[in-house]
Amino acid sequence: MAKLIHTMVRVRDLERSLAFYHTVLGMAPIHRLDFDDFSLVYLRNDEADGEIELTWNKGRETPYAHGDGYGHVAVVVDDASAERERLLGLGFATKDLCEFKNDTGELLARYFFIEDPDGYKIEVLEKHGHYR
Repeated sequence: MAKLIHTMVRVRDLERSLAFYHTVLGMAPIHRLDFDDFSLVYLRNDEADGEIELTWNKGRETPYAHGDGYGHVAVVVDDASAERERLLGLGFATKDLCEFKNDTGELLARYFFIEDPDGYKIEVLEKHGHYR
């Protein structure tokens, strides 16, 4: 069977992106490949085996277009409200904390979104139900 190992995003400012992913998601580089025109940096934290690959095309000035097919990357935390407050306290802009409920009012998910320096959306979900 296949095992998901990473998802890749292209970034314009590698150092800014590394700082963002470290501060917001606790992810640090675990592998790096540098070439003349580009670098690949793989980020991971102790919570999971899955990685985010940052691809930095050196000298790129134009922002990347995400198109209408990209959605988001999702992570899970113990307390979405507390995590949102932590990030707001550090000066990051987040979207509002939301709750998703079924027709009977049962909580299905508590979450908020934040964007990385290149505008990629990250959904921060609270550990609950399906989201563990």
